Order: sequence, then structure tokens, then C-alpha cells
Amino acid sequence: VYGRVVNTASEAFLFGSAGQPNYAAAKAGIAALTVATARGCARYGVRANAICPRARTAMTKEVFGEAPEGAADPLSVDHVAPFVAYLASPEADAINGQVFVVHGGRIALVRPPSVERIWSLAELPDVTGFFAHRESGQMFASQELL
Repeated sequence: VYGRVVNTASEAFLFGSAGQPNYAAAKAGIAALTVATARGCARYGVRANAICPRARTAMTKEVFGEAPEGAADPLSVDHVAPFVAYLASPEADAINGQVFVVHGGRIALVRPPSVERIWSLAELPDVTGFFAHRESGQMFASQELL
């Protein structure tokens, strides 16, 4: 079987969306569905990956504003489609279960959350300062890459 699934998630699942937590949760679900599909269907020749496109669309118009006149637009949707086509091609057979941020012709691999530190419940009162200035999305790699 030759099958390719390319789901569309969003960076909202990485950093949250204060105005639309439902959207962030849905996009997190799509990322998780992608990983689970990749694991479950790989033995059948099916590959599943997700993209988080950072692009200027009707939905993001208020966030990104208008495209620059007379210059290349790094937020053009034209930068996204070639990568989707690549993921659907035989050349991408080894790529499975990954989440990517696509922006301006650049592709960033999103690292899954990982354990940073471990404490016992008894130790937590002594380490609460560790959490004082952390942002909720600090653990994800795509913020560092783009």
C-alpha cells in the first residue's frame, strides 16, 4: 500500500491561544492523531505527518496584516504547497509521524515535549521558583528555530 496523510495542525497547539483555547486543543488533537496514525499504519506503507503552516490567509489577516507590496512575501501560502507535495511523494518515505512548521520556504521540525526535570511531591514546595517566569510554550523547539 502506498498512502500518505498530511494533516494541518497549527502553532496554536504549541503555544496556546488565549482567545480560542478550543482551536489550540483541536490542533493539538490533530498533531496527536498524526503521530498515532503514523505508528499504527506504518507497517502498511502509510506515512502520516502534519504541517503547521505560518501563512497569510483570510484567517490570519489580522495577525499578519497585508502582504508587502513589490517584495517577496515570506508568509505567502505558495511556500507551503511544495512541502506538502514533497511529503506526499515517494522521496519522503522515511519521514513518518513528524510535525513541521512551514514558513517562508523554511521547514522546522517540532520536537515533542520531553521531561526536563523530575521531582517528588515533597520537593515541589522548595522548587516553585523554577516555574515563576516560565511561559507555557517554553518547552517546544519550533519557537527557538523560527
